[in-house]
Amino acid sequence: MSGAGYVIAWIVCVIVGAVAGVLLGWLLWELGLELIGSAVVLVGGILGGILAFMGFLRWTEGRNN
Repeated sequence: MSGAGYVIAWIVCVIVGAVAGVLLGWLLWELGLELIGSAVVLVGGILGGILAFMGFLRWTEGRNN
């Protein structure tokens, strides 16, 4: 995969991670856990994006072998 492909994959992973973090944080917020919900929203996008990209890299590595 070329460098541009990795950049596009990173952008997609960050967007997917951010959406997942916001949804999980919103669910916790609606359940009455405002402080935890807001922390999950803030951290979920960053951590979710990084974990999704690392999973993508592992998947492409396994696919190439």
